[in-house]
Formats: sequence, C-alpha cells, structure tokens
Amino acid sequence: MKNKFVLILLLPLMAACEFRSESNHDGGTRQIAQSIKLDEVESVKTSISMKAGKLTVKGGATNMVDTDITSSREEWQPDIEYTSTGSTGRLHIEQPDFEGINFNFGDDESNNWLIQLNDDLTQDLDLNIGAGETDLDLRGLKLNSVNIDAGVGEHNINLANTSVPRLDINAGVGEISVDLSGQWNNDLDADIKGGIGELNLLLPKEIGIHIEVSGALGSVNAPELSKNGNEYTNDLYGKSDYVLSLEIKAGIGTVNVSVE
Repeated sequence: MKNKFVLILLLPLMAACEFRSESNHDGGTRQIAQSIKLDEVESVKTSISMKAGKLTVKGGATNMVDTDITSSREEWQPDIEYTSTGSTGRLHIEQPDFEGINFNFGDDESNNWLIQLNDDLTQDLDLNIGAGETDLDLRGLKLNSVNIDAGVGEHNINLANTSVPRLDINAGVGEISVDLSGQWNNDLDADIKGGIGELNLLLPKEIGIHIEVSGALGSVNAPELSKNGNEYTNDLYGKSDYVLSLEIKAGIGTVNVSVE
C-alpha cells in the first residue's frame, strides 16, 4: 500500500517561509521528505538531535534545509521547527523525547535521516547523536562553529576545506574519524574529548599544527609530528600564517594522527 501527499504551509508566526512535506508509506517503512524554503536570513543556528539510527548530514540543499527521513516507526520521526529574528534563523531537528519509546531495532527495522543544509548560509551547527552511525560530510558549507556530542557507534566527520574556526567534539564509545585536511583561511581552535575507542584525525600538511593530549589511557600514533611531552607539532608550527590548535582529552583507546 502506498500513500502520498504534498503539504505546503505558511508559518507567519514563526517565520516567513514555506514548509513542504511529502510522505510514502510502504509496508513497514515510512518515508517523509520535508523542506523549509529560504527566507532573508544570512546565518542559521542549526541543532540536530537523534537518539538512535543512522544520521547523514551534508550540503547541497536547494532550500534552507531538505530532509529525507526513512523509519520503521512513526514515533522515531523528528520534529522540525524553524524561527528567525532579523538576519539569523534557528533550525531545530529533534527526535521527540517521549517516555516509553523503544529504540531497540529489530532485524527489519531502521531509522535513517538524510539532512541537507544550504551552502550559502553561515552555519553554527550543533549535533547530539545517541547510538548508531553518523556520516557528516560538511564540505562546501560555510561553518562558523561545529559542536558534536557523539554517543555510541561509528562517527565520520568530514570538514575538509571548510576552514571552520571552532570545533568541539565530545565522543562516547566507538570510533570517530575527523578529516580536517585541505586549505585553511584562518586558525582552528578545537577541543576533542574522547571516550572509549578510537579517534582518527586527518590533518593538512601546509599549515602549522599543535596538538596537546591529556588523560590518554592508551596510545597516541602521530609519526609525522614531533613529540615534546604531551604536545605534538609539525615543522610549520610557529611559521605559517594560521595554526590548527587541537586539545585532546582522550579516554581509553587509541589516537591516530595522519597528515596529508
């Protein structure tokens, strides 16, 4: 059985934007595509909170945001809210926090979110991820800050060529990979707190690098950097126009640093 509808709403009390929704319901899976059209804002504070499932975030939206949500249960689908004040918008995409919702997946169950953001708007991005798999391909976005609270699972974060000035990551249990390679037009101030598992960093070679590691109950592998106590630097540190400064408070596991 397949049902499909298109709904266009004007939200005059929240913002001068259009909200578009399409849904398909086929068997045990429900798919919803939603978009919020562009208004006059120049920047957006975007908050995404997912308790369990697979989250994919990338650029390329033709609207302010385009989403494609596929889930086995209706209660797993997110609430989407947008407001604006002056030149700043506030976008919230959040899984409802209702008591009694079960996030234990059966063999034939899934909860997959694809969220596309607009490349032309400056983003302050705040992500809260519970358990599951995360693929954040943020290349091409104009990022002012990125804050990620990652729980249990595998998390891939691609920030290559974004030149984001502020990055905060709080990792839980599992593997987290962060790509900071490419060209930089400013300094980076990054604070990464590791949990239990593996942290993989890919850094550019054409800019100064300074890493300070504390609390690591495991190994730090950074063969292309010079080590002095708990600090790691490259040859361009103190010489290049910009510096990537990373403070890593590691947990139990391994920190792998490569340079390209």
